[in-house]
Amino acid sequence: MSTLWELMHDCIPDDHARQVTSRYYLDEAMSSPGAPDRVVDLGCGRGASAGLFRRHDPDVRWVGVDIRDSPEAAQRGPGGDAVVYFDGVRLPFRSNAVPLVYAHQVFEHVARPRELLAEVGRVLRPGGLFIGSTSQFEPYHSFSLWNYTPYGFRVLVEEAGLTLQEIRPSLDGVTLIMRSYHDTRKREFGRFWHRESPLNAQIDAWARKGDRHTALVNLRKLTFCGQFAFRAAKPGPPP
Repeated sequence: MSTLWELMHDCIPDDHARQVTSRYYLDEAMSSPGAPDRVVDLGCGRGASAGLFRRHDPDVRWVGVDIRDSPEAAQRGPGGDAVVYFDGVRLPFRSNAVPLVYAHQVFEHVARPRELLAEVGRVLRPGGLFIGSTSQFEPYHSFSLWNYTPYGFRVLVEEAGLTLQEIRPSLDGVTLIMRSYHDTRKREFGRFWHRESPLNAQIDAWARKGDRHTALVNLRKLTFCGQFAFRAAKPGPPP
C-alpha cells in the first residue's frame, strides 16, 4: 500500500510549512519575472480577485468566468469588470491562449470536474499556470458536491494533461469543521485563515520537538487540512 508521502513527495515543498491560501500562489505568480498580462478567474463569484491581481499590475487583463445561477456571482454589484457566463464545462477561450487560470475554492462545487479540468488544460498555453485552492475536509456549503484528497486532486489534474508542481496546506480540517458546527461563531473561527489554525499549531509543536524535516511537516498538515492550495502547469515552454 502506497503512503501519501510516496504518492506526493515530489510536489510537497521543503522551504516552509506555514499554512497558506490560494492568495499565496496568486502573489507568487504576479511577482515573478514572467508575470502574466492576462488572467482568468474561474468561478469568480463576486470578482474579488480582480483587485488582488491589480495590486501587482494595474494593467493586467482580468476576466471572470462563472455559471449564471451562482449565488456568489449574483452578489456582484453594478459596474466593475465584466463576467463571462458559461455552462460549467466548456470555457469560452481559444486553445493554448490563457497564461493563468485561478480557481479559489471552486472545484468542490463543480459538477463535472474531470471535464472542466480538461478544459483548463485546453485553454492554458504551454507553460501556463493553473493555481488556486479547494477543499479536503469541509462540510457542505453553497451547493458543494465534493471534497478532494491531495492525491485524488493530483490524479484529476494529471488526467487533464497538467503537472501538479506544488501543494500546500491551508487551515486544518478540525477547525473548518468546528467553524461549520458552531455556526454562530464563524467570525471567531474565521481568524484562522490568517494565522496558524489550532491543529496546525500542534503539528508545528510536534515538528519542533522532534526536529522534523519541513516537507514532513507539510505532509502532516496536508493529511489533516480542511483546504489546500495548489500550483499546476501545462507542460511545454511558454511562447
